[in-house]
Amino acid sequence: MYKKLIAISLLATALIASAGMMNPLAAQEQKQQQLPEGSVILPLVTLCSPIKPDLGLYEKYGEEGFIEAEASIYIPGGRTVDGKLKMFMKPGFEKNTFTLMFEVGSMHCMISSGINAVPVTKELGDPM
Repeated sequence: MYKKLIAISLLATALIASAGMMNPLAAQEQKQQQLPEGSVILPLVTLCSPIKPDLGLYEKYGEEGFIEAEASIYIPGGRTVDGKLKMFMKPGFEKNTFTLMFEVGSMHCMISSGINAVPVTKELGDPM
């Protein structure tokens, strides 16, 4: 069973990467990137959809838009894809939830979600 999951994950990663190469818009957004020595790219699989998540995240989890920024993600082959990163968060510090989304063109990709987000407590410049 574990070997099947690994095989499916690798196949999905390959399909996502090849689909990006076949899409002219995605191919334009990709650029070759030099990685620092000793770096590796962890091939992650992320769920993408043309459906905007805003209303669904609010109705299901009470999450509201919190921050957005222009961002890039690394993809296999030492390339990056440019898009917009959005963080949605349920207000409050107890039992809150959050979701990180990466938008590329009309696709909305969930990068991560979790619970119990709190402000960083270290001083600026201190190692975390």
